[in-house]
Amino acid sequence: MEVTEDIIREVEKGNRKITLDLYHYSFNVLMSSAARYKNHKEDQMEIVNNVFVKIVKNIKTYRPGTAYFSWIKTIVKRELIDDFRKNKKYKELFKIRDSDSVQESVVEPEVYESMDSESAFQMLNVLPPATKLVFNLYAIEGYKSKEIVEELNISYETVKWHIKQARKKLKSLIIENKISLKQ
Repeated sequence: MEVTEDIIREVEKGNRKITLDLYHYSFNVLMSSAARYKNHKEDQMEIVNNVFVKIVKNIKTYRPGTAYFSWIKTIVKRELIDDFRKNKKYKELFKIRDSDSVQESVVEPEVYESMDSESAFQMLNVLPPATKLVFNLYAIEGYKSKEIVEELNISYETVKWHIKQARKKLKSLIIENKISLKQ
């Protein structure tokens, strides 16, 4: 399916069949993006459905011939950040204990050798929600620390702490996984 001017017009008119076709066309990209940030299917589906509503409402801003999936991934990222901000406890999730260091940890490259993407994805799910969000934005989406500070309205030190904690936890999981595979 290609998102053309005709499809955009039909979606704007409320054509349910075309809108449903667009939903099916978009679903896998929306779900895979949501799954990187949300562990539970219900939460993932909530993000997917909220994003699709925004896609339908804003379909007139999409320019046919450009990268449709990139456009919807941007909407997903914004929705995830908005969803996280709405969480009343999100400020508590970002609190840092004074005893924790903010310095970056150095991860040896050999730790990541021979690791498939499915294993990495599963390991990300063990991270606490705030750490997972910050790490995904930083390592997967390519946000700079400064951009994360602005998006989530948290301090630079907090961003660095979450990145460090994620790396530390992921490194220990990778090492544990390699040891168990060798035995």
